[in-house]
Amino acid sequence: MVTSKLGFEIGTWDRGAYAPPMADISPINGSSYALRPPGPARSHAEEVEAPRRSVSDAVELSDRALLLARLKQLPAVREDLVDQVRAEIDAGTYETPEKLETALDRLAIDLEA
Repeated sequence: MVTSKLGFEIGTWDRGAYAPPMADISPINGSSYALRPPGPARSHAEEVEAPRRSVSDAVELSDRALLLARLKQLPAVREDLVDQVRAEIDAGTYETPEKLETALDRLAIDLEA
């Protein structure tokens, strides 16, 4: 039997370790079949670049989600203006023919959108 540099007899068990014959050891220079399957040599660029695939995603939103998205786009409530209008309504001075006409025009625009 041949003894390795570490003191193991090649092909035998010694102190719980097995030292196989050197012909069974794969090279460590990167050309091992365990790391790269046999076949035609590839360039570095071919190894680095993954094949390009056409991928597309689709999203479907419910009517409720669309409504919530629109509500988030609305401007903030102006509490001072709301309080002023409430006071005018309570006093009976809010409703005028001009204000009603303007409100109807704006409602018609909103309904068309």
